[in-house]
Amino acid sequence: MVHGSLRRLNARGFTMTELVIVCAIVGILTAVATPFYMRYAQTAGLNAAARELAVIINGARQLAISRSTNVCVSLTGSQALYKTGVSNTCGGGTTYVGVNTRSDGTMPLDNNMTITGATANVTFSSLGAAVTAGTYTVQNPTTGLNVSVIVAASGRVTIQ
Repeated sequence: MVHGSLRRLNARGFTMTELVIVCAIVGILTAVATPFYMRYAQTAGLNAAARELAVIINGARQLAISRSTNVCVSLTGSQALYKTGVSNTCGGGTTYVGVNTRSDGTMPLDNNMTITGATANVTFSSLGAAVTAGTYTVQNPTTGLNVSVIVAASGRVTIQ
């Protein structure tokens, strides 16, 4: 008896009511999940931009240590630039052209986030300490959310 009713159910397929209920459930779940996903995507993009900036700043620190000279990282708009052999205030020196830079030495940031800072440039000594420490703010222009990238006097770069 059970086998006969299963055969009939399989041959019949789904009713229109069952399909409408499933579609309604999927629609409700999509409507509830979409805002959470959008917020996650925006936050993930912001965090990625902050990590990218931290990597660029740490690259300047590593360059200063490996070349035994002061290195300044200068941020302009959505580009960064390394200058080697600079004074403690980022004066003089030469533009570094190498790995991950364009032919003019600039390194473009890969997203549309806005970067501002109280300190225009951070200079690292040959020992990796930040001669001029600073804090940069990475902001998503769409949402207004922001994250801080902090360069301590010790040279350590953190994201908050």
